[in-house]
Amino acid sequence: MIALLRGQVACVDDDVVTLDVNGVGYAVQCHLRTAVALHGAAADVTLHVHTSVSAEAIRLYGFTTAEELRLFRLLIAVERIGPKAALGILGRADLATMVRALRSGDAAMVATVPGIGLKTAERVVLELRDKLGGLALPGDRSTPVEAAAEQAIRAAVDGLATMGFREAAARDAVKAAVSDGTEPLDVAALVAAALRRLDMVAAG
Repeated sequence: MIALLRGQVACVDDDVVTLDVNGVGYAVQCHLRTAVALHGAAADVTLHVHTSVSAEAIRLYGFTTAEELRLFRLLIAVERIGPKAALGILGRADLATMVRALRSGDAAMVATVPGIGLKTAERVVLELRDKLGGLALPGDRSTPVEAAAEQAIRAAVDGLATMGFREAAARDAVKAAVSDGTEPLDVAALVAAALRRLDMVAAG
């Protein structure tokens, strides 16, 4: 799985950025704000990549920050939100503005994305508004302990994702483990407790 690409922008065609990485061109789909920002870039650029594998094709979706990639994965876990719609949401506003809109329940902003109606936007807000605490945004403030806990929770979720669990389900299980009293700074304990919850869900 491709997780990160660093190289020269060979060309930008609408929302597809072709990145030349040591002589190999990778076609990476980006939202329009990223595509515009990368058009004509002279220096090497780095894209955080989500790799989608299907029977029809292998598709790469690229983001300039790990936080954007994280939000993209949360979005595509929502029913009826595919990669195209998720890119549309991310391209609607800068990351901080969109995350704060989701946190505050502003479905109207999400509904301005072409192809997304108000009911779908409300579902996005309902499912994601409590899952965005780990996203670090400019202007957000937290204590050192809160920051360490968020980092541990993020590491636990990432660990579960590498085991094949969907990120949204992994995050729910980790947060439930914290709510049940698992030490939030102990990544191994969080993963173990979350695994027990995920196993119970699968068995049920």
